[in-house]
Amino acid sequence: MNRALCSCFKGFFLRQYWSEVTHSFQNCYTRAKVHALSPKKLAPGLRQLAEGMLALVYPPRCSVCLKSVQTFSCRFLCENCLSRVLHAEIPPVRYWQNSGDFDLARRHGLCDLAAWYYEDALMALVPRMKYQDRPSLARVFAEIAAQRLREMMAAVLTEAAKDSPSPPVLIPVPLHPRRQRERGYNQSLLIARALSEMWNIELLPQALRRTRFTQPQVKLNADERAQNVSEVFAPHHAEKIAGRTVLLVDDVITTGATVSACAQALHQAGAAGVIAVALARTGSAFHVKG
Repeated sequence: MNRALCSCFKGFFLRQYWSEVTHSFQNCYTRAKVHALSPKKLAPGLRQLAEGMLALVYPPRCSVCLKSVQTFSCRFLCENCLSRVLHAEIPPVRYWQNSGDFDLARRHGLCDLAAWYYEDALMALVPRMKYQDRPSLARVFAEIAAQRLREMMAAVLTEAAKDSPSPPVLIPVPLHPRRQRERGYNQSLLIARALSEMWNIELLPQALRRTRFTQPQVKLNADERAQNVSEVFAPHHAEKIAGRTVLLVDDVITTGATVSACAQALHQAGAAGVIAVALARTGSAFHVKG
């Protein structure tokens, strides 16, 4: 089974590589048509194309160990690091604390699932995806995560269906429009799109919104993170959320401040339950406001 899974994802990585090179050609062609071959307008597409072609001659380095990648099975991980990612331990379902009442958390579907612990290779790959303009990594790892979490997710949704017969829905943690303009994409939305396709679950990309701009969470401690996102999120389409189990998608869960704030807004909109889904999470427990 593991060998078949590795083969499957190696094929996906190769397809993803050629897809990006082809996309660069198409991007250049489109820019040429629209901007009448203006060098300034063509520059971004030409840069992407050059990077793709250069990788054919000079293989890129592994994002984790920095060794040269000698195979097309994955152009950003060496074989050893790829194997570590594919065979890493899958965290168990974690039920959230709510005033110390784990039974209450179970009844209301307050839990999270992650495909990896946030350690080892993932601590190098996730920041690269978020901060180094590598949105393609979001889909790559979301597809792997969908496979790794499929059975666990099915079991959790079966339990949640006892209280909410309505079909579940995927909702990504939103970025503030200013942050999204700076970054160019919302990695949580990209992950959610891939999960939606893999699991055949409806996606509501704009069901949550940020009501104000906040500083990045990465350099804050747990208390500062909670304060930073307090009352930041608001439902945008409450009528589509009410009575349904929400699969809240984020890239990483650390202190739980962001997903906790989102869950609070979703419950105010009438969500039957909230299940946080992430690529990775830390091993620590956290406290969720009711």
